[in-house]
Amino acid sequence: MRKRSVGINVRVSVTEKRKMTLMAKRCGLSLSEYLRQRALGYEPGGHPPKEVFDILDKLDEIAESCSVRDGAVINAQTDRLRDLLIGGN
Repeated sequence: MRKRSVGINVRVSVTEKRKMTLMAKRCGLSLSEYLRQRALGYEPGGHPPKEVFDILDKLDEIAESCSVRDGAVINAQTDRLRDLLIGGN
């Protein structure tokens, strides 16, 4: 585990902090992690809403009630969608 023990203090306006906090939340990251990634040249992607994953979970449930062959096809497609949404391969 990486140990972070050195702080960096940066002054921002209330509006700037609000915007940075919102952007971090959209990416599913803490403000510190969001700023760290941006400072190191990464561009964190947005995080899909919980409802998207709820729908994919429901598709998995449907796949379980299908034949083995059809269920496998549905599961493969929902896995592919999950990967696209969260930046997998």
